[in-house]
Amino acid sequence: MSAELKDKLKDIFGEQITFNAAFEDYVKVIKNIDHNLIEWCISLKEGKIVPARPTKLPDHLVFIKKFGSANRCLIIKVVNGEFKEIHLADHKYYDELRKKLGLKESSYTY
Repeated sequence: MSAELKDKLKDIFGEQITFNAAFEDYVKVIKNIDHNLIEWCISLKEGKIVPARPTKLPDHLVFIKKFGSANRCLIIKVVNGEFKEIHLADHKYYDELRKKLGLKESSYTY
């Protein structure tokens, strides 16, 4: 399942796309991820999803998708149009990554 999903995502974003280490673990636990993630990624690629702009990487765009109450997908795109990374993980990993990107100050702030 995860290899097939990665191939579909590479078809959408290009061969340069990379995946975080936990990606395959979360593909197994999130319901309907293939269907939900693929549709969202196509909309994202078509410019239908509004990105966030990280303060620590102002030349990047970030797209966030929530799956259920605890799991998230975060995609990082360079402004020149090339998508670079897909992160699929739990809320804790997602919060830590958002802090590194300058999208969130602290878990205690919000």
